[in-house]
Amino acid sequence: MERIVFLFFFTIISTLLDFYFYQIIKKYRTISWTKPLFYLYWSFTLVTVTNLFIYAFSIDLGFYFKTIIFIMIIGNFISKLVALPFLLVDDLRRFFIYLFKKKNVSSSNKISRSKFLSISASLAYGLPITSLTYGILSNNVYDYRVKRRKVSFKNLPSAFDGIKICHISDIHVGSLKNRLAVRGGLDMILNEKPDAIFFTGDLVNDKAEELKGWGDDLSKLKAPLGVHSVLGNHDYGEYTSWKSESEKIKNFNDLIKGQKEFGWNLLRNQNDFIEVDGQKLNIIGVENWASSRFQQYGDLKKAYDGIDEEGFKLLMTHNPSHWNARVTNNYRDIDLTLSGHTHGLQYGIDIGKFRISPVRLAYKQWADLYSNNDQFIYVNRGFGFMGYPGRVGILPEITILELNKA
Repeated sequence: MERIVFLFFFTIISTLLDFYFYQIIKKYRTISWTKPLFYLYWSFTLVTVTNLFIYAFSIDLGFYFKTIIFIMIIGNFISKLVALPFLLVDDLRRFFIYLFKKKNVSSSNKISRSKFLSISASLAYGLPITSLTYGILSNNVYDYRVKRRKVSFKNLPSAFDGIKICHISDIHVGSLKNRLAVRGGLDMILNEKPDAIFFTGDLVNDKAEELKGWGDDLSKLKAPLGVHSVLGNHDYGEYTSWKSESEKIKNFNDLIKGQKEFGWNLLRNQNDFIEVDGQKLNIIGVENWASSRFQQYGDLKKAYDGIDEEGFKLLMTHNPSHWNARVTNNYRDIDLTLSGHTHGLQYGIDIGKFRISPVRLAYKQWADLYSNNDQFIYVNRGFGFMGYPGRVGILPEITILELNKA
């Protein structure tokens, strides 16, 4: 229900923007060759409205059609948001001219400024569409990058000083079509020779059947101290239709079975530990946690049952909003949190320490390393992709963290 309400208001806002932006192009409607462009313009509005009904009636169009719809809606919406300031400035300028009746401003200047702002708005509108197209054609979704970070902890057992762990997230195997490139990414992980591997959810897009044919590849992920995992919001089969509840339950059980067959240690509101020279490092894994529109299955209190209260604690939780909402307030003894989920929106600027993406509006911690006093969280940018079949600026990530004793 929450998703339908969100889509309802999103559709209204997007449609209003479409009518507002129509003022840019309506002046060209008398030119014969531009008529197809008007049909194309309003097709985006039609797709946005149709998408509301698709979700309302749980119509399953399949991955490719959903991807095309997603690109059209998001690309159109982002483009209008980028161009919106230019139109607002032009309208405000004309409003104040009318309000104060500035006779000394010549009509030629008015037209010149208006044209300049309209052209600027048109160019700004085209920039996101162009960059999104580039993100698809460039095949950046398989351009895996290794991000290396060193983090020091006072509470880290001495036996784990210098331990190298690999963190990956959001594989989304249902989206991955270039098997050779994916194998190259998995080989990059193994070549790092991590002591342990941690996967923070969203193995599939919707269904466990997406794992077919990937068993041999994913089973190759091995580390001396194990491969540990949790579930993400896409792993529960909530975003597709099912013939019956029993079919949905079977799908979920098949996903759980698949991870066990890979040799992964899946933690579902549980804790475990890894041991070196008789010293232990606690691992906590919670199911998907969310504060609003995503499923709420995570139970950190339950996951703490039987844990060594004094030891170092590493938490795996798919959604990074969990860290601000619960961990930093109520679980100050959790030293390191690993999350994913955001993908960095697969769109933004990520150069050195400078990072910016629209996803920052929804998630305070959305990519890389953050700290709060002695607590740290790392948010992985995602190994795979979902929805938009491209990446612009925010590339797929393999995280290598070296833990040191402070």
